[in-house]
Amino acid sequence: MLLYSSLPPRPSQLVTTTSLFEHTFDHAANGMALIAVDGRFLRVNGSLRALLGYPEEELLGFDFQRLTHPEDLGAFLANLGQLIRGEVGSFQLEKRCRHKDGHFLSVMHVVTLAREIDQRPRFFVDQIIDVSALREAEARAVTEAKTKQRLYEELARTNAELHHLQNQLLTVCAWTKRIRAGEQWQTIEDFLTTRLHLKVTHGISDEARQEFVASLDKGTPPPKPSV
Repeated sequence: MLLYSSLPPRPSQLVTTTSLFEHTFDHAANGMALIAVDGRFLRVNGSLRALLGYPEEELLGFDFQRLTHPEDLGAFLANLGQLIRGEVGSFQLEKRCRHKDGHFLSVMHVVTLAREIDQRPRFFVDQIIDVSALREAEARAVTEAKTKQRLYEELARTNAELHHLQNQLLTVCAWTKRIRAGEQWQTIEDFLTTRLHLKVTHGISDEARQEFVASLDKGTPPPKPSV
């Protein structure tokens, strides 16, 4: 007993199936193309034409190699080879396609292969999904993350420098010219020698020398060193 499904389709069924495919192909929201085994575009839908910016006549004069970024072509051809050899039934691959105005779009390809009755490759069915906005958003997120990380690092360095400066701040008495070291007040000379271990020699600044000379000219007692 033969099942109905084993019978060849009626002509009306073929027409209905073909019409359904053509309607789906032409009105798909994503780009779709039928591509010959040698890479030539056999048919393209309106969404793909709008995506790439080419009129139908011009696009049908191209092959996909011409519109593919050179750096992405090798991987795409390798996947097509696996499809032809029957190693995979379909594949998904992201690559860059050139728009008519020259810039490249990031698109996801979902590719299957239609075969003849004798299993010879007939044409590729390629669904093209624009993911440019997603990749641009990801790139912005990476840039923003790097900017934030740089700001955090700069803030950390600034905080460290401020902490270092705070530890290095000295309290100086303006009247006695003494420096507070812990709970004690020391003369500048003691602080330099005991805290910083510096050797101190006495000298006279240009300002003190000028005041000393001026007092001699005026006949007044020379100024005394500050305590």
